[in-house]
Amino acid sequence: MKKIVPFTKDLMFKTKIGEITSIALDNTLQLDKEFVSGEFIVSGTYKMLEGSQIEEEFKYNIPVDITIDSKYDTSKCQVSIDDFSYEIINEEKLKVNISVMLDDLDIKEDPIETIEVSVNEDREDIEDEDKDILNNIDTELSNLAIGSGNTAINNEITINNNEIKDDKTFEDELLENMSDEKEYSIYRVYTVKEDDTLDLIYDKFNTNKETLMDYNDLDNISVGSKIIIPSQDE
Repeated sequence: MKKIVPFTKDLMFKTKIGEITSIALDNTLQLDKEFVSGEFIVSGTYKMLEGSQIEEEFKYNIPVDITIDSKYDTSKCQVSIDDFSYEIINEEKLKVNISVMLDDLDIKEDPIETIEVSVNEDREDIEDEDKDILNNIDTELSNLAIGSGNTAINNEITINNNEIKDDKTFEDELLENMSDEKEYSIYRVYTVKEDDTLDLIYDKFNTNKETLMDYNDLDNISVGSKIIIPSQDE
């Protein structure tokens, strides 16, 4: 693949330009990975007046910097001058047109991404085991009875997908704290949320501090704590 990079430069002379009698283009361009840098060297002779026998010399060094897109492979690239022309614009200005050719450019191939997949043969068994634990928790909560009756506890529980907490200790304490002499037939278990306050909980469940103190340590309530809430609702 070839790419042509054009350049145009106006060269200002200190004296009048009547005629260009000779002109040459040299360069010091070098390729370094994705960059071409160096100079164009334009030199020659001219006459200040047409028909004059006196010739003057001139020489101009023009800096060059070319950045090649990273999608190209430049390992085989050759840099050369493709075209050169000039034009006298006025008595003091010479315009040069230079084209640089970048030959043997190749587009880099996208690397093939290899993904190693590790299969856990026990994954299905582990998932089944987690499901069994969740099912057992739901069953135990549904079948839990209070006193001699068969009234179930309405329990609000949040279970993290990656962690299953054992609430057996909490349930045991709940049963131990409940007395047959209490006038309540339903006991709810409420999990304290981030924006909750005790006053909001009292209002939400139509209860009061004195009632909840019989079942809970209200001085040590924090987010995530479970509160036992007795109720007379059927």
